[in-house]
Amino acid sequence: MCLINKIISLNVRGLGESIKRNYVRDLIRKEQAKIVCLQKMKYFVFSKDSVFLFWGSNDIDWFVNGASNSVDGLITICRKSYFQMSSFFNGRIFSIIEGLWKVGNGVQVTIVNV
Repeated sequence: MCLINKIISLNVRGLGESIKRNYVRDLIRKEQAKIVCLQKMKYFVFSKDSVFLFWGSNDIDWFVNGASNSVDGLITICRKSYFQMSSFFNGRIFSIIEGLWKVGNGVQVTIVNV
């Protein structure tokens, strides 16, 4: 059996417009992403409901490094059934998550969202 594990990284340059939010939502669903890293979030505020709307289910964890001053925000969204986070760190312009990729033999991975 071949397991395809997709990670999407996308510079969205703001999600204030519904056309951008719809594009990201459709891309996540079409590609059946397991992890999504979004950059340049501007001042878009993510709530539980808005993240669920992007993903289409509640099988997710997400980690936000919010926008402040001149730094644009980041969000990393993970499908819980595929990835179990063990640690998370936010720097000024990056986020790092470490955890177990559950499919296959369960590989320890580190994801950096810059």
